Amino acid sequence: MTDRLKQSLLASRGEIEAGLSEAEAELARVRDRARELEELIALGTATLLAAEMISGGSKTAPAATAAESFAAALDPAGDGAIANDKPLAKAQK
Repeated sequence: MTDRLKQSLLASRGEIEAGLSEAEAELARVRDRARELEELIALGTATLLAAEMISGGSKTAPAATAAESFAAALDPAGDGAIANDKPLAKAQK
């Protein structure tokens, strides 16, 4: 009985280690995607502000609000998901 338990624990440990490696790889992909999105938000905010400056029109919203508007366009539901984007795990496979 002890040998069976030991074998079972070793098998579980291998599965846990494999799962941990997979989770670490997924975390690295998510961090890369977050960095890309931060760059896109910064670019969008800069573009929006430049457009406001070029138009010479009245500035209807402060910079923080413009950034929030751009972020809302990326995430209309406000739940952290990107509009029309596939889940990362499915998109990577």
